[in-house]
Amino acid sequence: MSANKKTATLHLEDVSIIDSFHFLGEDSVPATVSFDVTWTGSGPRHHFKPGSNDPTDPTNFDGKFRFGVATGTFSGSNSDGFSFTSDPGATSEGAFAEIGSESNGLFIS
Repeated sequence: MSANKKTATLHLEDVSIIDSFHFLGEDSVPATVSFDVTWTGSGPRHHFKPGSNDPTDPTNFDGKFRFGVATGTFSGSNSDGFSFTSDPGATSEGAFAEIGSESNGLFIS
C-alpha cells in the first residue's frame, strides 16, 4: 500500500494451481495463473468501529476504507493446452472496490 493509503498493487506470476473440471472432482490437471491488480481509492476514508468485544464475532474489527476502483489483468493456462487472458485493464468501474486497512479479533487493541 502506498504511503498515502490511496493505492495498492498485487502482482503474482505463474502461480501453480490445480485446474479441476468438476467442483471437488477427481478430474484435474496442473495449471498456472498470473495477475496484476491495482486498487486506487478516492474520497474520504470511512472509519468502521468494532461492533463487539468478542474476538470470534465478525463485527469485531476496526477499519478505515476508501471507495475505489480496481484495475487488472488476469491470465491462466493448464497442462491440457487451455489458456485465457482478460481484456487489458479490466476494471471494477460501475461495480465495487475499496481500499483500506483493518485490525480484527485480538489485534484491535
